[in-house]
Amino acid sequence: MFLGEHLSENLTDLLNACQCPKAAAAASVLQAALTNSDPEELLIEFARLFVGPFELGAPPYGSVYLEENGRLMGDSTLAVQRKYREAGLAQEIKEAPDHIALELEFLHYLCRMEAEALAKNLPEQAEEWAAIEAEFLCRLLRPWVPTFCEKIRQGTATGFYRGLADCLDNFVAEIGLFPAIMPAQQESALANVCRTAL
Repeated sequence: MFLGEHLSENLTDLLNACQCPKAAAAASVLQAALTNSDPEELLIEFARLFVGPFELGAPPYGSVYLEENGRLMGDSTLAVQRKYREAGLAQEIKEAPDHIALELEFLHYLCRMEAEALAKNLPEQAEEWAAIEAEFLCRLLRPWVPTFCEKIRQGTATGFYRGLADCLDNFVAEIGLFPAIMPAQQESALANVCRTAL
């Protein structure tokens, strides 16, 4: 998880680099909570919140929050799957396409592709990637993340997962404030935040 890899420290630095101050502050709280947490207890809490075997405290699937009656694999999941295909990504995934980790991984991919286009001085291509990012964020990620994060906060007493919820919630809110095209260095930092947060 986060232990031994200094991921929470890197996350704070990356969030600062891509100008997400509220998310960076939450990542600092997350880092402090991590140093005072038992790794085994965090894994148990992770399973209770996100994996099961019983009712999940905070299901990590967008369709639970976007579909009527919380139906899994509904229209919103199919829309996510279509976005993956349209961006040229293979369908070799074992998890539901609308799992939060996969959606953040996809956002990372889109940001990276935009940054690469900017680095190659291909502004039209960068704009295309930015448009896909914006649509994905606004239609398929942002509508459910705040409720998901609130479920995490309500479902746990651990500072680590509360900090994680605050960090994710603020990050998704703050990235929507970016211009359609941002400097390549900032776009690269944003891509790394998405990747690190998984």
